[in-house]
Formats: sequence, C-alpha cells, structure tokens
Amino acid sequence: MKKLLSLLVLCLGTPRQGLTQTSSEFDQNRIALTRKGLYVLGGWAVGNLAYSGSKLAQSSGEAKALHQMNMGWGAVNLLLAGIGTLTSSPRPRTPYEVLQQQEKFEKIFLVNTALDVAYVAGGAYLNEKGKNRGNARNQGFGKSVMLQGAFLFAFDGLMYLVHRQHFRKHEHLWKTLGPADKGIGVNMSF
Repeated sequence: MKKLLSLLVLCLGTPRQGLTQTSSEFDQNRIALTRKGLYVLGGWAVGNLAYSGSKLAQSSGEAKALHQMNMGWGAVNLLLAGIGTLTSSPRPRTPYEVLQQQEKFEKIFLVNTALDVAYVAGGAYLNEKGKNRGNARNQGFGKSVMLQGAFLFAFDGLMYLVHRQHFRKHEHLWKTLGPADKGIGVNMSF
C-alpha cells in the first residue's frame, strides 16, 4: 500500500503547495540560523586576530606562542565562517531535500562537538608536556588549543541544539514525508 501511495504521489507531481511553501520557509529559517552562527564564529575569529595580533609583538615565550596559535585558529575560523556564509544561500529544494539538509547540518555540528573535546584534550596534553619539559612554546600552544577547543565545543554544541530544536518545533512537517524511489512519498496508515 505504501508503494502504491508513493507511486501515486510521484505520478501526480509535487506535494501539495502548502507543504512545499512550509518546507521552503523551514529551509530559509535553517539557513538564517546557520548564518547567525557563522557570524558568531567570524566575530570570534576577528576578535582572536585583533587581540592576539596586538599582543604578539609585546609578548615572549609562552604568551607569544599562545598569541601565534590564536592567530592561526582565528585565520582558519574566519575562512570557514566566510566560506560558510557565502555558500549558504537558499535554493529551491524538495521537502525531502530540505529534510536531508537538516539532518546533514545536525550531524556536522554533533561530530564537530565531539572533535572539539579532542582539541581540548590534545591542548591539555601539549600544555602538560610543555610543563614537564620546560617548553614554553608547547605550553602556549596547548593553552591556545584548549581555549579554542572550549569555544568551539560551546559553539558547535549550541548550534547542534539550535538546529535540533528548530527541527523538533516543525517536526509535524516531516511526519507524512518519506522517501520514494524517485521523489517524495507520503506515508499514510489505514
């Protein structure tokens, strides 16, 4: 029965107009949430570049290493925020494609959150190794990696939660959708 309904929807064309408009609005809101997050990431990056850039010439040893690493992270984060912002423009998508994008973004932020824990742990290891060997450079790099990892942990975790909440708030849109062989199907129980 489900395959018959999926085939019927496929033959009759796109899903009803209201659902398409609603999924389009949902997608635009998802993109807007992502862009706001990318602005925060970009602001953090600019702040790192400005602050550490102003302190670098006045620093030495551990502090200099910390500012050097902060500037490296700032440059990478600014590049990622810029690319993400430029490539996050809305485009026409089927409701199923919108759902796939939503799931993709949730997974990206969840995986990044786990990676951020590894950054903090790696920074702590590098800092401790620097202390044990009297290496100020490793200590500064380690502290920077811990700082950046902690920020990214909070950022990615919050972005995951925001996107997850956005999905749950509009979950009713997706309850009737299911994948069909070549398009969108509607799951109905009789």
